[in-house]
Amino acid sequence: MKTKHWIGAIALVLTMTQFGCGSKEERKADKVQDEYKDVIEAQREGDTSEVREEQADLDSARKDYREMAKDSAR
Repeated sequence: MKTKHWIGAIALVLTMTQFGCGSKEERKADKVQDEYKDVIEAQREGDTSEVREEQADLDSARKDYREMAKDSAR
């Protein structure tokens, strides 16, 4: 559980420290944060199938954000 908190914090820090954050970057970062919150909520509810589904959505959102950040760094 602590790892997931760190990941969420890192995503937040990345969004806040990104130079020239455009609206596209902000939307992707917000998506990561929203998906993270969904995972936490699913964990609290105790539904393992929902946790897996939400975790997959979170992983996808993180991947999209990383790819976008990598492209903007070029």
